[in-house]
Amino acid sequence: MTIICHVAADFVNSDGEKFSVTAKDRNLIKDAPEWIKDTLLFKWLVGDGSIKFVTKSNKIEAENDPTALVDAEGKTIHAEEQTGVNDPVEAETEGIEEVKEEKPKKATTRKKKG
Repeated sequence: MTIICHVAADFVNSDGEKFSVTAKDRNLIKDAPEWIKDTLLFKWLVGDGSIKFVTKSNKIEAENDPTALVDAEGKTIHAEEQTGVNDPVEAETEGIEEVKEEKPKKATTRKKKG
């Protein structure tokens, strides 16, 4: 099985076999043993998009840009998560309402007359 893993991970099976993706191996096309499909970690990483399968149809695309549509955490960016805003400052502040700060009232030391 050929994969691209966007995060470092250690896959261990019940027999004690270990397959590692190190920091140097991230975002590289790598041959992995078939038994890692049975591990819980593999299922989690496939679920959040941290692992992509490389096939004959997407191999050239994967070689040219392995991090396409992947965020800084190594997870796949889905269409509903994309804001479509070109300005990064506007994208960060989008949906944030401006909060007005109230000045604290000063305590008076004068006594009331009367």
